[in-house]
Amino acid sequence: MPPHRIASEPQSYGPASRPGDSFEARAEARQRSYRADILGVGYTEYGHWLDGVAAKRGANFVVDECTAAAVARRSAGKGVADRTFINMLASQAMAFNVFGPLIADPELACRVLAPLVPKLRSVQRIIPEYTPPHDVFRDQSGTVGVDCDLLIEATLDDGPLVITVETKFVETKFSNCGHRTSKKRKAGRACPEGVQVASARSSCAYQALNRFAYWERTDEYRTLLPLSATGCPFGGPLWQLWVNHTLAHVEAARRGSGHARFLVCAPAGNDPLLRGGRVLSSFRALLAKPETFGFLPLDNVIARIAQIGGGPAGWVEGITARYAGI
Repeated sequence: MPPHRIASEPQSYGPASRPGDSFEARAEARQRSYRADILGVGYTEYGHWLDGVAAKRGANFVVDECTAAAVARRSAGKGVADRTFINMLASQAMAFNVFGPLIADPELACRVLAPLVPKLRSVQRIIPEYTPPHDVFRDQSGTVGVDCDLLIEATLDDGPLVITVETKFVETKFSNCGHRTSKKRKAGRACPEGVQVASARSSCAYQALNRFAYWERTDEYRTLLPLSATGCPFGGPLWQLWVNHTLAHVEAARRGSGHARFLVCAPAGNDPLLRGGRVLSSFRALLAKPETFGFLPLDNVIARIAQIGGGPAGWVEGITARYAGI
């Protein structure tokens, strides 16, 4: 059965894991109804978890091009987890659904992104679930290490540009520093709140204990304003923003590009994540060049795709039905 065809046999919406009227609950309800009413496929524990048959045939992706992009990336190794094919709330599935058809069509990608990325002239390549070489941060090991949901090689009016993109759907926070987790705190091994990274980068446990190069790259490309002496600003939700923003600058330099940007693509209605925009504005205030960081509201991206048309049949309808206006 192709996507977007209503099944002849009705399906149960299945149990919800998130009751109520929160953004997460509304997003889950949208996926449960889409699975039952549009796809007509089965579920497992919760109504937004596809059963094995549906997952195997790629039902978590709105058109074949999205499925193909996810399968190709999974075959390449680290990057795509099994949950991407099962969990309809997975941000990774959302990324392939919204951006998958653009991977094979850089011209269409440029038309979609041009109003959202000032002075964008062309897009050359989009790499999904990009994992940098180990020597970038020296943190790649097995399935761990900093990566980004999309790496885009593009051109501005005044030269080459590299963009890293982080996509979020229903997550309530960005990834925190691994040395500030509750497990570390319970064991008495957490990095202290008042660690003085402003005066000594070696105070950061990532550098002192792991020898990771986050601060080394940050200072190499001078991405931050001078920090205050009140502790590390990256122990909480700004950690993921920091390392992905730094990654954009490293990858730009590796490609001989003078321009780097880091973009977050998420639903504007996901207030637990964005906190009224305070998380994003707090990070931007730390940057030497605030214009190198931006926000792509998911609804704006979908509206732009719908406005210009193009892409595979059923794509606009699929991403609109699943993600728009929650």
